[in-house]
Amino acid sequence: MFRPALRMTAAVVTVSNDRVRRHIWTLWLVLLLPIMRAQAQDRVELRPTPDSMVAQITLRDGSTLLGRVLEVTSSSVRFASAVGESTIPRSTIISVRLVHRSGLHEEGLWPEDPSRTRLLFAPTGRMMRSDETYFTEAELFFPSFQFGITDQISMGVGASVFPGVGIADQIFYVTPKVGVYQSPNVNVAVGALIAGAKWLVAQSPVGIGYGVATLGSEDNSLTVGGGVGYGNKKAGASLLMVGGTTRVSKGISLVTENYADLSNGGALWSGGVRFIGERLSVDAALFGVTSAAVAIPYLAFIYRY
Repeated sequence: MFRPALRMTAAVVTVSNDRVRRHIWTLWLVLLLPIMRAQAQDRVELRPTPDSMVAQITLRDGSTLLGRVLEVTSSSVRFASAVGESTIPRSTIISVRLVHRSGLHEEGLWPEDPSRTRLLFAPTGRMMRSDETYFTEAELFFPSFQFGITDQISMGVGASVFPGVGIADQIFYVTPKVGVYQSPNVNVAVGALIAGAKWLVAQSPVGIGYGVATLGSEDNSLTVGGGVGYGNKKAGASLLMVGGTTRVSKGISLVTENYADLSNGGALWSGGVRFIGERLSVDAALFGVTSAAVAIPYLAFIYRY
């Protein structure tokens, strides 16, 4: 009953080896051009920090400052921290992270979850920043790259790597996503997973279009979304997704992601643990359906550049 939704793992329809190769080069160009553009431009968005928030500024030498941005000019930033006020050249700032004051802990500010833009498989309403790129490996056979084009638009590209299967028979996929509304505690986005393969040419493209909203802070949030699967140029199953995360320590978060098939009935549940580092996060979880007493292990990691 979940077949229309589970087909959504590939992105370019191919009918010959030559066309497959052309699509692969196109995907890599789509991936690399925004990255090179991001390296060449100053994309750090600076503004005075609201009273309810705390700003963490990362400098080019790798050091971080915690406090509030008081004033922004074309060349510098006036910043207030625990040791007083200072003036920082804008050219030395590579990123700014805003966190609600409630997110401060006894040991300071916990590291940002590199996987904050997704649950286990499904996306959250949060968006990648324009200076972010990360690599994902899910279940060993589904690697992908995700990158922020702007603070409101991101793109992912990937392909399966099943052993013993030729490149023409692998699954290719892209995951465009657009932020509709972004704030510290309310984030809404729309997007799609678009997939294709040579053996899916009669049905391609297949995938799902979705809308999703995330409510809450980085440490504790609820995500609700809806989507419609499609294939063979027709709409498929309608899905409702409810999930969330709760941070239980500096390096551990609990994650759940659950689906209801509104078209055919039935449900899929999941739950797991996320191990969080400065750049790397690892998910270990179980997926199952309500109609069977069987659970499938799920393992994935994200490395943020």
